[in-house]
Amino acid sequence: MIAEGTAAPDFTLPAAVDGDIQTLTFSEYADSRITVLAFYPADFSPSCTDELCSLRDIDLFNLQRDVTILGVSTDSAFSHREFARQNGLEFPLCSDNDGRVARRYGVLGDEIRGHSRLAQRSVFVVDDRGTVRYAWTAEETAQLPDLAAVREAVDSIQDDRSAIERYQEAHDHFKYGQSEHESALTALADEEWHVAAEAFGEAEYYFEEAETGFDTARRFAESDNISRAGDRAKQKASHYRQSARWYIGAARRYGEGEMAAARDAADDAEAALDRARGMEPIPDLYSV
Repeated sequence: MIAEGTAAPDFTLPAAVDGDIQTLTFSEYADSRITVLAFYPADFSPSCTDELCSLRDIDLFNLQRDVTILGVSTDSAFSHREFARQNGLEFPLCSDNDGRVARRYGVLGDEIRGHSRLAQRSVFVVDDRGTVRYAWTAEETAQLPDLAAVREAVDSIQDDRSAIERYQEAHDHFKYGQSEHESALTALADEEWHVAAEAFGEAEYYFEEAETGFDTARRFAESDNISRAGDRAKQKASHYRQSARWYIGAARRYGEGEMAAARDAADDAEAALDRARGMEPIPDLYSV
């Protein structure tokens, strides 16, 4: 069986889809959605009926939007069509008639109850990037999947999706903050004290929003890489925010002629800015 964390093999197979026989390509049908891929030995066997009907019930009542289900066995697409009709299955059933897809997933059985070239009962949860996030195969012929574990795997992906959405929003705020910060530094160098203070104020606002957003992404994340990225990004945004705050005080004091106090504030601001710039760049959404 292929391991969790690996890319799900793509495939094209004949399938029973909404009462018709069609050619289905896994990657195109999934279309960047979370997919529950269920292999089963044969249509009309009691255990297989229980497995797929259980997945049907998850599909209709428990899984959230943007989750799709595919069934795969070595039966013909015509057998699948009748099996789906009799059991009210509304998701596609793919015909892996030579077992090559089951073999690629590592779930092709040598012999099951006297029948050769049948898929072992297995469930894979594939995320919206095509990575296997959950993999299970039955140790005994009649064993059914743990539906709670399937739901938990789907939920963990959706938690990461929420985390990434918040990370993206925070990343946008961070970029706005950097832009305002650079404009403010230019105004400060030109001794436009009021303009500089206003621009640093805008930068502080965006960095504070970014810091909050990165922290939310860190807390929502299920995956370690997203959590770590959120934590690093939060620290970098915090250093920039502190720099902007100190520069606001420096610009105001320069404008009021308090040169010594202004230089002290500017020194503190530059130290915070050095800490921020010394950290590694914040990755964008697609690098997390």
